[in-house]
Amino acid sequence: MPIKNETGTTKLENIQKLNVSTVVTTELVDNKEALKENLGEEYSGTLPRYFALIVGVSDYKYENLGLPSLAYPVKDANRFKQLLIDHYAFEPKNIRLLENPQRSAVIDAFEQLSGEITPKDNLLVFYAGHGFYDKEKNFGYWLPSDAKTSTKSDWISNTIVRDYMSAIPTKHTLLISDACFSGSIFKSRGVIGDLLQKISEMYKYPSRKAMTSGNLSQVPDKSFFTDYLIKRLRDNTDLFLPSQTLFYRIYEPVTNNSPATPQFGVVQGTGDEGGDFIFIKRERK
Repeated sequence: MPIKNETGTTKLENIQKLNVSTVVTTELVDNKEALKENLGEEYSGTLPRYFALIVGVSDYKYENLGLPSLAYPVKDANRFKQLLIDHYAFEPKNIRLLENPQRSAVIDAFEQLSGEITPKDNLLVFYAGHGFYDKEKNFGYWLPSDAKTSTKSDWISNTIVRDYMSAIPTKHTLLISDACFSGSIFKSRGVIGDLLQKISEMYKYPSRKAMTSGNLSQVPDKSFFTDYLIKRLRDNTDLFLPSQTLFYRIYEPVTNNSPATPQFGVVQGTGDEGGDFIFIKRERK
């Protein structure tokens, strides 16, 4: 819960107020002057390349009472993909959508991206499906479609995801994970200083950030987190939207309507230098 200060306002409220003055509002990213002004020396005359790996797991091959199949993750993954294509600077050819993938398919996708992406590119990774947190070992996992409850050999540990976030040579990488205990992948921190930066400063320095649905032992099949994530991205009118601003726009709606507490922070040890992933608005006609 946000902590109130002596003025009676929360830090969250203050951040939102302070950030209003930095907003550039438009519908199209065809304005090279706006791009040059906001991306600064990183702007090369064309839009930066944005890649996405979107994973949704609804059907579990070895489902049981402890690992039931889910109704919404694959649907959510498809909704998210279409949103990025319709409203942001993501080309369809640069988006990989994995529906009910086995562990090997997810690893292969990371491997392919590591050979294709350059240090000037940006990567967004989205996961929706079952997750698990081992309290004793402090390990978090994603559960692909071939996961079994009897063994972790086909699970995807958060450390594997973290290692690929470190190894893939992007300018900015953002992980959005709608899975239980997914918060174990990062160490959260305060972000008020970053939100006061200009967009050009945020984009200038490399970043490796994570946004997750919370640390509950079980996240509901129907996700308030993903619903509000898609809604806020769809309704956004800012030309340049930092992931930190997006997080604060979904934080209160999610906590007010579900038992989950979303988390945001740096993925430690992956090369984050204080920048942020910037969603660049572009409407397709």
